[in-house]
Amino acid sequence: MSINKFKLLTVIPDSDISSSMIFAKRQASSLNYPEIESKIFYLPERTSLRGLFKSFIKFKELLKQFQPDIIHSQYGTITSFFCAFTNHKKLIITFHGSDLNKTPSDGIMRDLVGRIFSQVSTLRASKIVCVSSSLKGCLWWNRNKATVLPVGVNTEKFIAFSQTESREKIGWKKESKIILFNGNAPIVKRIDIADEVYFLVKKEIPKCELVVLKGDIDPEQMPLYLSASDCLLLCSDSEGSPMMVKEALACNLPIVGIEVGDVSERIAGVKNCVITKRNYKLLSEEVIKLLNKNERSDGREKLIADGLSEKKVSERLLQIYLEVLNK
Repeated sequence: MSINKFKLLTVIPDSDISSSMIFAKRQASSLNYPEIESKIFYLPERTSLRGLFKSFIKFKELLKQFQPDIIHSQYGTITSFFCAFTNHKKLIITFHGSDLNKTPSDGIMRDLVGRIFSQVSTLRASKIVCVSSSLKGCLWWNRNKATVLPVGVNTEKFIAFSQTESREKIGWKKESKIILFNGNAPIVKRIDIADEVYFLVKKEIPKCELVVLKGDIDPEQMPLYLSASDCLLLCSDSEGSPMMVKEALACNLPIVGIEVGDVSERIAGVKNCVITKRNYKLLSEEVIKLLNKNERSDGREKLIADGLSEKKVSERLLQIYLEVLNK
């Protein structure tokens, strides 16, 4: 079967005005190929039956009008379950982390139900994409349909800017040593450990500051924050393929992290990037070493060599779509 052009409907669990799920929105927007006619359906309400019913009516109307050849669910749990039972024969699901990993901080029942929805959804999937090998290992069924493909980084936007100029634009002090921490889900990301690490590091380096990102920064400003910082700290309980790590690599920001998701694979062999145990004393020792060393990483080179630029990932995703259509 030869495919000249096909219709793709991407479903994202968010609204079109929020910065949440920005990585999924960017991936959908990167698929600028003559073979694809693309639309995005946003699923903003996932906990209200009334809201889900309204979305379902809109979704069915869109399916009738647009008649997509492929539906791509850009998350598991309710989103993939919602897509799986529209009786559409070509469904691709991308699992990003918390949709298959245990997240007890969401509440035991909500966590369990969400993961069950994810697993049941795979029974209707034509293809499954997991952003890390560890996530693929979480699948109960249809692992033979699963491929590992992390979300890519726009390496034209995420570049290593001048640290001095970046700090001037943000308003940070030139002499400070900045530890950057993604705390948009503080319990899972382990803000408690980050605070302990900061306490110990500040004893050794008084001009050290911990900057906690809480999801209120314009995503377009993130390259500046990564370029202005001295170190990224990661100590999460669970991850898929954390975008912050890949974006930090693209900006040559040193990283101190733990063995979670695909972090070890991403920073393997990268200068001034370290993996240690989820222990605040060990993490603080590594952060102190990096801050005193005061050198950038060479992570951008590794990221590109791994084929994780947004362009390369979108090319691989296009091939997945074509494979599904040809089956």
